[in-house]
Amino acid sequence: MKIAIGPVLYEWGKKGIRDFYRRMADETAADVLYIGEVICSKRNHLTPDEMALLAEELRPSGKEIVFSTLGLVMSGEEQEYIQQVVQQATRLGILFEANDMAGIAMGEGHPMVAGPHITTYNPETLDFLAEVGVRRVVIPVELSQAMIAGLIRQNRARVQVEVFAYGRLPLTFSARCYTARAFHLPKTNCQYKCGDFPDGMVMKTQDGVPFLNINGIQTLSERLCNLVTEVEQLATMGVDMIRLSPQSRDMTAIVQVWQERLAGRMTAAEAMARLNEINHQEPFCNGYFHGRAGLEFVAPRPVKPHLTNEAPTSGE
Repeated sequence: MKIAIGPVLYEWGKKGIRDFYRRMADETAADVLYIGEVICSKRNHLTPDEMALLAEELRPSGKEIVFSTLGLVMSGEEQEYIQQVVQQATRLGILFEANDMAGIAMGEGHPMVAGPHITTYNPETLDFLAEVGVRRVVIPVELSQAMIAGLIRQNRARVQVEVFAYGRLPLTFSARCYTARAFHLPKTNCQYKCGDFPDGMVMKTQDGVPFLNINGIQTLSERLCNLVTEVEQLATMGVDMIRLSPQSRDMTAIVQVWQERLAGRMTAAEAMARLNEINHQEPFCNGYFHGRAGLEFVAPRPVKPHLTNEAPTSGE
């Protein structure tokens, strides 16, 4: 399986985003970098031309570059922006990621990725997406292992399959900006308050329990999804690529752990211990993958010792 680093979901500013991808290109063994704004058009710090320049700068690293686009398209200006991104991707001969069906429609006939916000729930949808130009599908985060395996078995078009494996789960979008509302600001004058929260703003229940994470118009899980103990299952299912969602801290170390795990140089227990350390012992989640509530974490079953009928040798 290959490693993909997904688009930055948070407000890090133009310099922060550029610097992040330069580090990922220079310091990690990731195979794919997704570049582009998915959340809010007000945070489109990179114009399509600037995205193309950054892609050209990163190409010597040997990594595949993919342009990501908005997950909620609400205006003609946003449609025009996506069209310009598609044009630049076509000019460069690279894929772009559509996260809204408007993006699928505008990119029809161009090689593209169907992002996790396209509801790819059945093989008929896979067939349709392949017909309009989709070459890779990022499975929606709420699908279970059984459902993903079923999709892969019936993947008649042999579309590449990518699974979200690490990071806060991207759950929903809304026309309303939650972060602005939290500061009693209108969306039109949000003052870019989301920039004060480089990994999103924690939302708690009335009992004070962390529950969700808000990021402008997006809702994410409060816990980080982590499928590092499920690597063998993912490989057996035939998953082509795993997605690691950018975090503001220690991303190079996170990618290194996954690289070692996929290469077989680190056990599940060792990888989990290292990621627990990086995440300051905060709880992870993987419930959706196991057909449970998304915020749950299902621990791997202990491996039973191999028993034989052979008599022990002397000294045992």
